Amino acid sequence: MTILGFQDALGEVERHVDVVIVGSGPGGSAAARVLARGGRSVLVLEEGPAQHRFRPAMTHTMRYHMQEGGSMVALGHAPVSVAAGRGIGGGSLINSAICWRAPSDILDGWTEVIGEDAFSAARMAPAYDDVGARIGVTRTSEDIAGENNLLIVRGAKKLGLEADLLHRNAPQCVGCGVCNFGCPSGGKWSVDRTLLADARDAGAVVQADVKVDRVLVEGERAAGVSGEVRDPDTGAPVGRLTVHAKQVVLAAGAVGTPRLLHHAGLADLLGPRLGQGLHLHPGNAVMALCDHEVKMWTGATQGAYFADPALPGVLPHTLTLPPGALLIALGGAGAGVKENIALASRMTGCVVMVSDKGEGSVSADANGFAKMNYAFAPVDIDNMRKGMKRTCEVLLAGGASRLFLPIHKAGFVDGIDEAFRIIDAADLRDYQALYAAHPMATCRIGRDRISSVCGPSGEAHGLPGLFIADASVFPTSLGVNPQWTTMAMATLIAGRVLAAA
Repeated sequence: MTILGFQDALGEVERHVDVVIVGSGPGGSAAARVLARGGRSVLVLEEGPAQHRFRPAMTHTMRYHMQEGGSMVALGHAPVSVAAGRGIGGGSLINSAICWRAPSDILDGWTEVIGEDAFSAARMAPAYDDVGARIGVTRTSEDIAGENNLLIVRGAKKLGLEADLLHRNAPQCVGCGVCNFGCPSGGKWSVDRTLLADARDAGAVVQADVKVDRVLVEGERAAGVSGEVRDPDTGAPVGRLTVHAKQVVLAAGAVGTPRLLHHAGLADLLGPRLGQGLHLHPGNAVMALCDHEVKMWTGATQGAYFADPALPGVLPHTLTLPPGALLIALGGAGAGVKENIALASRMTGCVVMVSDKGEGSVSADANGFAKMNYAFAPVDIDNMRKGMKRTCEVLLAGGASRLFLPIHKAGFVDGIDEAFRIIDAADLRDYQALYAAHPMATCRIGRDRISSVCGPSGEAHGLPGLFIADASVFPTSLGVNPQWTTMAMATLIAGRVLAAA
């Protein structure tokens, strides 16, 4: 059996492998696939449960499949909720399946930052191709797109903007609109069903229910990890697993990896950039009421986007919410909720995502929970406002009749001029849908220990034998949804791990 649960690691347990990987999400699964196929004995450790606990309920998903129960918040100019997945498959279990290749200018720009072309557009292309074919990246079909997505494309094109249905790793999607709670149909090809399955076929073993809290160091090299084994339902500790390995690969995400390294007491060894430079792709939403039925909870989850050349770095894409979450977003109480129930099926919307210039940091408190801070750059706030205003125009052009702004004391707005006035006047702290689901760049690849955490191979400057293979290694903000790039980079880093053995 290649997926083990807490019952398989009761008490004090030790294991020995060539490579231990912490995290089974996009980065960890891609790395495990390469390393296991390369003949290494591989053990993948996962904090989340061995069995998926999918239900169309937000609180259930937060409990079992989001890091820290979905409670992580970056503090600063305004609190920003930060989402990160857990479970066999990590964030790919609960994301919208959106797949973008990073823009060539971003990847080629990294060459100057890191001092070699390891992740240039040309070097990344084969890894994108390989991973994309395996996870089933395809353009969303009009047949299952749903009106919520088609409205966005229709409105943007009417205004002369670039717009299309998105590419997603959901080739068998049936359009049930609940990707963020775990795919019930199997139409989304998350990494547990693809890359990690390949790794398991090649001999890799996955151990779930382990919260890693230590990195073993012997002779100034990383030599394994240790973690507390927990019952996934009660959270009670039931054992400790220690894994001795020739190489350690951390792929716990751009929050989880620096959080672990800080909690493990390795901050001084790994240098001043550990946990620094956090990017989030922050965003806020704009919604609107239509005169016709939309049912934003049906069709492909976040299946469309538009882009305005006058707003580089701003990427609005469809907002998809189940009825319960939509009613929370609409607000109100008593009779107001009853009115909103009657309107819910006619609501549509967009998330306005920004490729941020602002930065933050991730560390850990005494109990190992994430401590995050984030400072918005003025240009990001300006771009978010401009993107929200452009989105208002797109929604109206697509067929909406009345705007709804999730801004304190705003709600439904009569007229676009009034919407623009509210958007311009609002403070960040008034944004009620301020949110981020793409943490990255906290353990950056670079030239040296002073400016980065890892070298171009993904190996930590301050600790040989320790490699990082998740979105934390990005040298900059990516500007597009990061899962495909994370898999491609982890594939290349794993090749370097093989070469270093």
